[in-house]
Amino acid sequence: MSIHLTREQLDPYILSDGTVMTTVTNNGYLLYTLNMLKSLKPFGLDDKILILCLDRKGADILFKKGYQPICIDHIIGRFCPWNTKGYDEICYLKMELVYRILSFGKNVLLVDGDIVFIKDPITDVLQWREMTGEVWIQNDAQNDQDTNNLCTGYLYLRSSPRMIELYDCVSATGQEKYKKCAFDNNDQTYFNKYVKPHCKVNALPLEKYPNGKMFYDHLKLVRNDTVLVHFNWVKGHLKMAKMKEHKMWLLTEEEER
Repeated sequence: MSIHLTREQLDPYILSDGTVMTTVTNNGYLLYTLNMLKSLKPFGLDDKILILCLDRKGADILFKKGYQPICIDHIIGRFCPWNTKGYDEICYLKMELVYRILSFGKNVLLVDGDIVFIKDPITDVLQWREMTGEVWIQNDAQNDQDTNNLCTGYLYLRSSPRMIELYDCVSATGQEKYKKCAFDNNDQTYFNKYVKPHCKVNALPLEKYPNGKMFYDHLKLVRNDTVLVHFNWVKGHLKMAKMKEHKMWLLTEEEER
C-alpha cells in the first residue's frame, strides 16, 4: 500500500514557514490521537495538522468530529502495540508520509498520537528556522549527552534534496533498508542508522521535550517551559493509564464515544 498525496491535499496544512505538521493514526489508536489533538486546540493547531488515517472506520469518526483526514483505506485498523506485526507497516507508512511531504519541498513536523502538548510547539519551530541544522528530534535517552537513540515520535525535518534522498523508503534500496529495521524499532532504527550519520541533527533538550521514561522517573526535573510529554516507554494501553495518572488524559467520556 502506497500513499498518494497531492499538493492540493497538502495546501490547507502548510504553516507560514512552509512546515506541514502531520500524524498517522487508525481506529485502534484514535483515542490517543484525539487526546493529542485536544492538547493542540488551545494553540489553534488541532485543525492545522494533516492526519493520515489508515482505515475507513477511523476516518469516518474523524470526519464526524470535524477533521478532514486523508484516508488510505489500509487493512490495519486495529491497535498495534510497539514492535508487533502491523506496527512495522504503520511505521513504514509514517516514513513514507514524511518522504512524500519532503518531496513537495515542505518541512515536516511529525507528531505521534501518544504526545500531549503543554505549550505551543510552533514557537520553537520558528526559532529553529533561524538556526543551523536539518533535523530537530526528541531524545529517547535519560541524559542530553546520550544521543545514540533519537526518537522519531517527534521530529522536525527541513526539506532539501539530501533529506529527500535520506528519507527515500519507497525505492528498492530504501525498502531493503527498511526491511532490516522491521521489528527492530522500525522507523526509529532507520533514522538512527541511515539518516542521522549523514546530516546535521539537533537532539531536543529532555527537560523541555521529555520522553516517557524521563517524565515518569524524573518528574521533578520537568520545567515550566516543557513543550510536550511523549508517553512512550510503556506498551499497549498502559499509555492511557499513565496519561490519566499524570492528569494528561484530556478527553471526556462523551468525547471518547
